[in-house]
Amino acid sequence: MEIYKIWAVVGFLFLFLEILMPSMFFLPLGGAAFFAAIAAFKYPDNYWIQGGMFALFAVVFFITVRPFMRKKETGDEQTGIDAKYIENEAVVTKDIGVKNTDGIGEIKIYGEVWQAKPANGEEIKTGELVKIIKNESLIMFVEKISKE
Repeated sequence: MEIYKIWAVVGFLFLFLEILMPSMFFLPLGGAAFFAAIAAFKYPDNYWIQGGMFALFAVVFFITVRPFMRKKETGDEQTGIDAKYIENEAVVTKDIGVKNTDGIGEIKIYGEVWQAKPANGEEIKTGELVKIIKNESLIMFVEKISKE
């Protein structure tokens, strides 16, 4: 078997490994192996050129392609309840923080009713606007929005 075919098979194996384990590690190696196959086709007896092409393009692809293909990982991304409810306004539908009770009332946001407690212990009456501060299980902790 000619050496360029071996490099091409190695390239396909790297691509197959990338499909099985998406880590953006094997994709640049697969691309580099294809460039080494081109070099092997042109210079079948010079293994230094083939290996050099593989090493050169592996480094180039790791530096250029990999950062664009990887998903951006930032700590600012929020999903679920945090993204949908926290820091948003809701309307109180049942008094919150009433003395001599557990303080649980209800709020309505996006047409959904949630149990709520005051974040700072104050009493909040029905019909007032609140801002959701945090969530613990099925209870939203809210604070009254001051009208200025």
